[in-house]
Amino acid sequence: MPKRMRAMGAAVLGGLLVSAACSSSSSNNGSAGAGGSAGDGASGTTNSGGHSGSTAHGGSGGKAGSSGKGGSGGSDVSQGGGGASAGTGGSSAGSGGEAGAVTVQCANPKCTSGLCFPDGTCVDCLSDDQCPSGQVCGSTNTCVTGCKDDNTSCASGVCADAHDCQSCIGDSECGAGNLCGDNRCAPACTADQQGTNAGCGTGLTCCGLHCIDAETDSQNCGACGSPCADGQFCGLTACAGGEAGAGGQAGTSACVACHDTTLANICALPKVAVVLDGQDGNQVPGRAMAAALAAQCTPAPTIREVSQTVPDALNPSNGRPVSGAHELLVAAGGSYYARLLGYVDAQKISPIYWHYDGVTTIEFRKNSNDEVVVTRQTTEDNTMHDFFVIQLMRDPTSGSLVLNAEGFWESGTVAAAYFFANGILPNLNTFDKSWYVYEWTDKDGDLAPDVDEMKLVSSGP
Repeated sequence: MPKRMRAMGAAVLGGLLVSAACSSSSSNNGSAGAGGSAGDGASGTTNSGGHSGSTAHGGSGGKAGSSGKGGSGGSDVSQGGGGASAGTGGSSAGSGGEAGAVTVQCANPKCTSGLCFPDGTCVDCLSDDQCPSGQVCGSTNTCVTGCKDDNTSCASGVCADAHDCQSCIGDSECGAGNLCGDNRCAPACTADQQGTNAGCGTGLTCCGLHCIDAETDSQNCGACGSPCADGQFCGLTACAGGEAGAGGQAGTSACVACHDTTLANICALPKVAVVLDGQDGNQVPGRAMAAALAAQCTPAPTIREVSQTVPDALNPSNGRPVSGAHELLVAAGGSYYARLLGYVDAQKISPIYWHYDGVTTIEFRKNSNDEVVVTRQTTEDNTMHDFFVIQLMRDPTSGSLVLNAEGFWESGTVAAAYFFANGILPNLNTFDKSWYVYEWTDKDGDLAPDVDEMKLVSSGP
C-alpha cells in the first residue's frame, strides 16, 4: 500500500483551516495486605500472605467470602503454608482486607456448580473467570452482569469501576443494577418516572427504565416510544415558529425529529468531535470541517478534539466508534492512518471505501457490492489533480455518526474539506445523499482548491 504523500505544504493546510473558520488499576496475585509479602508458589512454600503452593495463589481473588483480600490461603490445604492456616496475612489481613474463606471442590452431586464453602454451602462462582461472558462473580458468589476485562468485554476497550464499560453500547456492558443510556452506565430509573427527568437528572429522560437523551436517542426520539426508522438518526430540527431546536426539551417533538443519514441533515447534531490521527495532512482538514460546521450550522454545535490513541469516542485498539448518537465524529483522511476509518471500512459501515491493488491502482469502491466508483494510478500526478469522497454514515450498534472526507492523496483530502466548507454547507439542503465523489483539477495552477474546480463523479444513498 503506498504511503499517502504530502502533496501540499503547511501553508495551504493552514489556509484551509483559516478560510473555513472565517467563512463559517489492578491488583497482583500473591500480594499480601499490609503485613504480607509475595511467596514462591512454584516451590510449595509461602511467605505470609503470599502464594500458597504450586496450584493455589493466595490473595488472588480479592473478594470477601471467596479467596479473600490480602494474604488469604489457597484452595489446596495440603500445599504450602497458606491453606488451612493463612499465616500472617491469612486469618488477619491487616489493613489490606478481610481474610477469605477456604474453598473446596464439592463432591455433593446436588451442588451443580461443583463449588462450595467448607461448610458445604454451594455457590455459583468463586472468581470472575467462573462466570460466563458478560458476567462477574458478585458479593453473594452468584454471577451478575458486568464486564471482566478491557478488551473482550467492552466495545470501548475500557472496563471501568463497578464492572461498567466506559461508553457502553448496551445493558450487557453495565454492572449489576445499572443500565446503559446515552452511552453511559447508570442506575435504572423507575416506571413511575417514565417521561420525566426524575431519577435521571437534567438533560436526560426516563424511558423504559433507562436514562436517555431524547434529542438524540433513535429509539425514543423526542419522546419515549418514538423510534426512528432504519437508516435514520434522531437530532434537532426547527421548532414551530422558526426557532432553532437547541432549547427543545425531551418530549417536545416539534424541536426534535428523525432524520435520514444524508449530508443535508449534518447540522442536526448538537456536538462535534474531531478525531485526530496524528497526521497534519488529515488533522488540519478535519479541524477545518468542524470549524465550518460551527460557523454555518444553526444552532452552532459545540466542538472538541479527541485522539484516536485515547479511549474516548472510539476504541483505540481497533477504531470502533462508541460515542453514541449525541455527537458527530469528523474524520478526514482514510484507513491508512485513521483507525476509525479502518473499522467502518472493514465492517462495511462506510458507503465508500479506499482500495489499493498492491501495485499501482487505487480505487473508491462501494461497500455494498464492491462496485468501482472511480480509479486512478499511483504513478499519476497528485499535486494538481485528485478524486475525493465526502460521506456520512451511522454505526448501527453504537448509533455513532461519522462524517468522512477523504482523497486518494493528501491533496484530495484538502480539496474535500475545502469543498465541504465552501460548496456543500452553503447549499446544504440540496445534498440529500449520504455520499458524493468528486474530481478536483487545479485549473489556475495555484496548488489550492476552488469551488469551480470540482466535478461531480457519482453520489448515492
